[in-house]
Amino acid sequence: MSYVPTRDGRKNRSAAGRAPSVPDRLDDLHGHSIGLLEVPHHMAAGHRSRRRYDLDDPAQCRHAYQQVLCEAANCCEVEDLLNPALLRRVWRDLHLPSKIREAWEERHPSLRRTRVAKAAPATGVSSGGAAPAPAEGGRTTTRGFARRGRVLVAKSVAGPPRGR
Repeated sequence: MSYVPTRDGRKNRSAAGRAPSVPDRLDDLHGHSIGLLEVPHHMAAGHRSRRRYDLDDPAQCRHAYQQVLCEAANCCEVEDLLNPALLRRVWRDLHLPSKIREAWEERHPSLRRTRVAKAAPATGVSSGGAAPAPAEGGRTTTRGFARRGRVLVAKSVAGPPRGR
């Protein structure tokens, strides 16, 4: 029996090969912002309880929004499931493929990540001693992680190994 490829689009149904579903306006989104969100079966297979997310729990909310943004088959699903205010609030914390993030940020520039301004290097001497010297690129150098309340102890280099 010879193989005949299907022509009904089945091979293009996976989320990886599909273009992201991005609505024209964020105001077109009319999903709930509180309560439970149940995603369709094609977004999360399994029992119904595994497809329900509590939007009041930040971790579940992020997971649900990531799933909808990555797996939605069309803009109607996105519009029905997502809330514009909640999307703006969690956008920076979502772990999305770059293809999806770029498509959304290109269409809706208000979602773009704001760049954190780099702090200017210290020019004077602080009351606690000399300021660290800036390294290449204007960043200050530190010796590892510092915890509040701990004193940095320099490690001494041990002598040559003892014989057996």
